[in-house]
Order: sequence, then structure tokens, then C-alpha cells
Amino acid sequence: MHDDNPLPQGELPLGLKAIPTPAAVTGRRRSLVAFLASNRRQILAMGLSGACLLWGSWTTHKLLGLEQRVTTIRKVALADLVRDYVQAEARSGATPDQITAETGAYIKALNLAVARHAAQGEVLLLSNAVVAGDVPDITPQVRDEVTASLAKPASSQSPAVQMQQFFDAKGADHGSSK
Repeated sequence: MHDDNPLPQGELPLGLKAIPTPAAVTGRRRSLVAFLASNRRQILAMGLSGACLLWGSWTTHKLLGLEQRVTTIRKVALADLVRDYVQAEARSGATPDQITAETGAYIKALNLAVARHAAQGEVLLLSNAVVAGDVPDITPQVRDEVTASLAKPASSQSPAVQMQQFFDAKGADHGSSK
């Protein structure tokens, strides 16, 4: 018989390689398993080193984040805010059920305002707990935040309540009675 193929047996044209036989794949797997078994300590050491480097970079990132975070100390007179509110409610002439509901809403709004400041990284102290030092007082700011969150539309209040609030705010003794 005559062979027209000038290539030696087992070679493919254009530099392509033949598909490995199952025996060749099994031999490669055996050599890989043998390599891993003989070098397991080095592989384990490299894996632990990589894990330590990752943990170290994560820890450094978190510590630098804490360093950049600025904590400010503020004081707030919660007792004064509540006392002022209770006195205003006592003069409002509202029903006891109304006062109870409004007081609950006020306390909830006050807690939310304080929580917002704490979430911004501020440490809040009660003003009577500050013994010495120059600590900024944010009581007026908290009062404004609570008032803004509880603000009612003017149309929902009766004219008598609006007039009473006007006199409470401006003072009844400034007007002329005649």
C-alpha cells in the first residue's frame, strides 16, 4: 500500500496537537496529586500567608477608618425640653386624652432627634452631667428639630388655638386691652 501523507505518524497539520488519550490524562492527574502530596507543607504555608495578608489589610483598612472618624461631644438639656413641653401642654387647654397622645408623639420625636445626632458620631451628654469644660450645647437645635417634626398644618388648628399660641409666643402683656 502506498501512503500519500508526508507527515510522520501522530502529527497533525498546522501545529495542532492530538487529543490526549485517557491514559495521558490519568498520568497527568497522578503527577499533579504526587506534586501536591509532596509539597503540601509549602502549599499550606503559602495559603496561610495569603490569608494573613488579607486579614492584615482588612484590619488596617478598618483601623484607618476609625482614625478618620471624628467624634464630637455635645450636651443637651433633655429635662428642660420635657419640662418646657409639659408646661406648654398644661396651658394648652386640651383634653387629657389629647395631651397623652401629643406627649407620646413629642417623646418619640425627641428620641428620634437624639438618635440622629448619635448616628452622626456625636456623643451626647445630659447638660447637668457636664461638670467642667467647654462642651457645645445643642439643646436649641434639638428643640427646633423636634418642633419641625411635630409641626401641624395651620389649617388643622382652630382659630382659638392659633390665637392662644400667638399670645403664648408674643406674651399677652404686650397687647393693649382697650
